Amino acid sequence: MNDSLPVIRINQTGYAESLPVQVAVLSAEPVIVADSDGTTIKTVTTDELPYDEASGDNVKVADLGKLPAGEYTVWCGTECRQISVEKDPWQEVTNALIKGLYFQRCGCELEEKHAGIYKHPACHFRPALEWDNKENEKTIIGGWHDAGDYGKYVGPGAVTVAHMLYAYLLCGKGCSDKLNIPESGNGVPDILNEARYELEWILKMQRQDGAFYHKLTKDHFAPFIMPQDDEDREYMMPVSHTATGAACACLALASRVYKDFDKDFSDTMLDSALKAYGWLEDNPDFVPFVNPEGVRTGMYGDKSVTDELFWAACELYAATGESVYKDNAEKLYSEDMKLYSYGWADVSGLGAICCLFEIGEKGGSILYTGLKERFIGNCKKIAEISGESGYGTALPADAYIWGSILPIMGNAMSLIMYELLTGDDSYRAAALLQWNYALGLNALDISFVTGFGERRVMNIHHRPSGSDGITEPVPGLISGGPNNRMNFPQNKERLASVAPAKAFLDELPSADTNEIAIYWNSPAIFTGAFFSSLCKG
Repeated sequence: MNDSLPVIRINQTGYAESLPVQVAVLSAEPVIVADSDGTTIKTVTTDELPYDEASGDNVKVADLGKLPAGEYTVWCGTECRQISVEKDPWQEVTNALIKGLYFQRCGCELEEKHAGIYKHPACHFRPALEWDNKENEKTIIGGWHDAGDYGKYVGPGAVTVAHMLYAYLLCGKGCSDKLNIPESGNGVPDILNEARYELEWILKMQRQDGAFYHKLTKDHFAPFIMPQDDEDREYMMPVSHTATGAACACLALASRVYKDFDKDFSDTMLDSALKAYGWLEDNPDFVPFVNPEGVRTGMYGDKSVTDELFWAACELYAATGESVYKDNAEKLYSEDMKLYSYGWADVSGLGAICCLFEIGEKGGSILYTGLKERFIGNCKKIAEISGESGYGTALPADAYIWGSILPIMGNAMSLIMYELLTGDDSYRAAALLQWNYALGLNALDISFVTGFGERRVMNIHHRPSGSDGITEPVPGLISGGPNNRMNFPQNKERLASVAPAKAFLDELPSADTNEIAIYWNSPAIFTGAFFSSLCKG
């Protein structure tokens, strides 16, 4: 145990009166809850504290049950923490996670009336050159900066949008507020307005033959400067199978979501998706993307396109009803697919979401009945991992990689979808522990979301936050979190003797533990949207 940290770990943004209050304690003393008058209203005994391999702590989650709205003091031995319980405590942080993507917008001015002190002029509006044919010039303005740098990548962008669209479809009550972005008030939920900003950029990244350029970046990462000062030439990097497959799937999904809001836009996206699928069929020999010689920006390389093809076939079947896509999805589906994986490197789980919640029983014995059985089995394993963790974190000790927040939030998504799929809330408490983890109930006693929590990340690896002269980083961005497997050499040595769940540096240079990324925000948006929707009854 780290003696400099409190013995009680909490969700630093508060708790909901309709859900159990979970805290983690590193002392075997009874946990006592006192109300604002100092009256003890509950006592929970913890008995022995099991050893937690991931953190190196002896720690246990104490479930304090449901508490009425109010302010409370939680005691464990001689130490205490203040907590608040509200009817709907997490809508603000969920909204901020969505608006965090607005702050990643490229190619437009962030005006003070929307961005406040984080305003800045338009950036990256010069025409780009095609890397393989530098005589080909094209203006591709828009999209989101992908992470702490100023690159824009089709595959990660498509995955981010998909998380957001499924959050809207499955948990819409928890993610449909107005967010004070330029499009607010246009009759479309702002989560869809924000997602559209990326979708319009993805459409611009399609080549005439249907393929999608893998990314739009310079040949190097920019230094820590503001985006409007990054004036070096951008390039349309070579097309890739994985970018084309992910864009195809995302656009087919989006064509369904936006159909009732803007039919022309919906039709454009479906046409683009069909064209992309046609290119994939005409080019069946998979070629992994590698950075061209001289390019040092993020590669987002992938060893397989099977998962992207599966997701694309599922989404096109849901969009068109044409049996050829169902047949293709069945051929691509295998028992080896990771149906709990929703990141850019493996999108099998996004195909699973489509099968379970969009296609449904029309998927038949393979894409619905069999897939559903495997998905439920995966959820059981995830809940078991959470139950074996001293902090309730659904991540094994050997899985704290670069961006460990992604599998943790992805596992929260799976546990949530188990409930949405079956009506059984047995895993809700485990899902809630992952949300609480992101907001402070963890081995570091830190909220990983900028702008939220008494002890929150402050020095994220994010060029605007590191260059704008403002003490607080841009709000609503989630840090990648602990990483003890993929470290920079200088950090690997510093973190060598640190337990995996504590292998974290809240330092600007530490991209390996403290970078942000759009596709880390988005599963947190899904998770927050679900719990915020529960608070609304």
